This record gives sequence, C-alpha cells and structure tokens, in this order.
Amino acid sequence: MTDSKVKKILDTLNYLQETLLSIPDDMFLQINPRNNVELDKTDIIKQCNEKLPGFMKSSSEIEKLIKIFFDINPEFEEIEEDTKEKNNRIRIIKELDKTEAHSLDENFTYKRPYGYILLDKAYKGLKTWRVLYKYILKDLKEINIEKFHRLKTDESFISKKGRQYFSEIPDNLRVSEQIIKDFYIETNLSANQIRDLIKDLLDYFEISTTKLKIYLRKDHDA
Repeated sequence: MTDSKVKKILDTLNYLQETLLSIPDDMFLQINPRNNVELDKTDIIKQCNEKLPGFMKSSSEIEKLIKIFFDINPEFEEIEEDTKEKNNRIRIIKELDKTEAHSLDENFTYKRPYGYILLDKAYKGLKTWRVLYKYILKDLKEINIEKFHRLKTDESFISKKGRQYFSEIPDNLRVSEQIIKDFYIETNLSANQIRDLIKDLLDYFEISTTKLKIYLRKDHDA
C-alpha cells in the first residue's frame, strides 16, 4: 500500500470520527421542544452518546496501529508553526490573515480547522479539531505550567456528573490521550465541545477570547 493511500485512509478515519461526534449536536437542534413526538427522539441521541465512546476508543486504537505499522502521521505532516524566528511567525500570520478569521462564538459542526493565531503564536496546516485542541493546550502550558497542571483537579473542568476532561489517570476519561507525562486529556469531544472547552481554558488562563482567531479549511478540503 502506498503512503498516499495510507494517508487517505487515516484522513478519512479522522474525518469520520469528528463527524460522528458532531452528529448528536446536530440531532438535538432538529428537535422541536413543543413536539412530544420529536422529544421522544432524545432517547436516540442518548443511545448515540452511549455508543460513541466505544467507537472512538476502538477507532483511535486502530488509527495508532496503522500509524505505527506504516510509520506515518498525516495529522501533523502539513503543520507549520511559528518558531523563534520572527520572520517565520510574521509570514504564517500574513498567510492566515488572507482568509476569513472565525471566533469561538460560531458553530463548528461539520467544519474542519486549518490554522489559528493565539497571542503571538500561529499555526497552519491543521486537519482536525483534536490536533488544534492539543496545540492550544501546549501553548497554554508554556504560558503557565503550574496552572496547567492544576487543570487535572480544578472543579471548573469537572462536569456536574463528575466527568473529567483532564486527569493523570487515563481510565478516568472516556477516550484518553496522553500529551505529557501523567497528563491525559479527553478526546471524545465534538468540534463544538472543543470550542466550549477552549473558551473555558482561555478564561481560566485569563486570556480574552478575542486573542484567538481560528481559520477553517475550504469546503473542498473538508
């Protein structure tokens, strides 16, 4: 199998994962709260939410095995990030600013990211919300490492039902991914759930949401 075919399979798998995670959000918006017949459909949404973590965990494990076997990771190969070289940062920001910037007040269902600018950091070539989320977390860790580690126990990032989004124990999360030693993040999240978490994170780190610009892939790239 050629590298291009493997990349296409992995890109398709990533897109399928993120699309499926967004479907419950979309299904909920289709329900008329004044129509009892439609309200009965909320049980279907609950069933989807119960099934999705299992699919995400299995597909993520398959994805990792494919990447290991073929020694390839298309999620990251197109990414360009700013370096310590000021000219490189300026170039990336200029290229991004030629396209439309989006804010955290928008609906990102069925859309895919391409890049973002946060404070003086800029990235382009992103393919998934999961990767965008991980890069923003990396930036926030560099801003304040102590506050970053406190995310694992801060009540602001534990839901009313006791669901954690950050933990040093992977089994505390539905679908976990390690980003640094003893630090795991929840990845069973739709685009809009990631959007909301980023809002909360920026507030936690005392950064205005206006300091973040998000850039999306064009429709034909999605």
